[in-house]
Amino acid sequence: MSGLQPRRIVLPRPSGPARRWRLHAPAAPREVFVQAIRRETDDAVTLLLEPADGRAIAFRAGQYLTHCFVIDGVEARRAYSLSSAEGDTLACTIKLLREGWVSQHVATRLRPGDRYRVLGPAGDFTLDPAHRGPLVLLAAGSGITPVISLIETALAQDAARSIRLVSINRDVAQTLFRARLQRLQRHYTAFEWIEVLTRDSGRPDAARLQGLLRPAADAGVYLCGPQALMDVAARALADAGFDAGRIRRERFNAAAQPQPRPRDPLEIVFRRSGRVVTQQPGESILDAGLRAGLRLDFSCTVGGCGHCKLRVVEGQVRLDEPNCLSPEERAQGYTLACSACATTALAVDA
Repeated sequence: MSGLQPRRIVLPRPSGPARRWRLHAPAAPREVFVQAIRRETDDAVTLLLEPADGRAIAFRAGQYLTHCFVIDGVEARRAYSLSSAEGDTLACTIKLLREGWVSQHVATRLRPGDRYRVLGPAGDFTLDPAHRGPLVLLAAGSGITPVISLIETALAQDAARSIRLVSINRDVAQTLFRARLQRLQRHYTAFEWIEVLTRDSGRPDAARLQGLLRPAADAGVYLCGPQALMDVAARALADAGFDAGRIRRERFNAAAQPQPRPRDPLEIVFRRSGRVVTQQPGESILDAGLRAGLRLDFSCTVGGCGHCKLRVVEGQVRLDEPNCLSPEERAQGYTLACSACATTALAVDA
């Protein structure tokens, strides 16, 4: 378990509503080594990491690192939230997916002492330094990963701060950090933990969520879990008159399912650089650009982070689903270079 009294690190933080993966990770990767691997549940592990160069990686509670694993000679990038409090040991918790290429690498091959590179930290699902009022948090399944970082950091800063957590899991065996949350509950009288086990009571509907969350008017609300659940919770709070501007969300998207790609080469014009690149059959926009030597922003490569977002100026693309683009971004013509391919001659604002 992370210490209950982590060192406090104060860093400048962005204002505005949280949007998963919107802050760019630093360009230079850092090498880390695996200090330990801790089993959390049957399908989740926590990696305890140390920077290989000995220089601390400062992070804000609620942020993530992009992990760059080399698997069978191919680099794969995945973004995983930090599950430790600010100033504590770097810890990232990973849900192991049966068909997950990267998570199965972590489960079967990664060992203490192994080294790999990370990008970040990044993300703005963070505590607002100007807000000192109560906190209400909803976490479902692995959504507890960044949420426990927020809770431990907030309590370390102010042990009397009112914090209510509603956690939703299938059963006790699938509940991440259960013992850790129990210790927090014993140690901090201002911390209230409401546990919902869906195998016993079913998935909560809007009315029940409204009753469980019941934030005060000055509360900060944090939601992390499946998109549908967060949508229901946000609507329930809005119906109760709660200010939507006080709600922050963290979206976890499954790796995109590739769509069929064109069999013929297609030209892509990158307007800012003036370069014209030929997308070969089977390539994404990102693949084509990197092969041609373009310097393009990217991180996770599976449509989950938005780091490679660019705007389509002319032409059509096919985009793998699901991904992290919002309806508003889609309406404005944005796509993801890592998960999209040109289906006609294309021009992009990049």
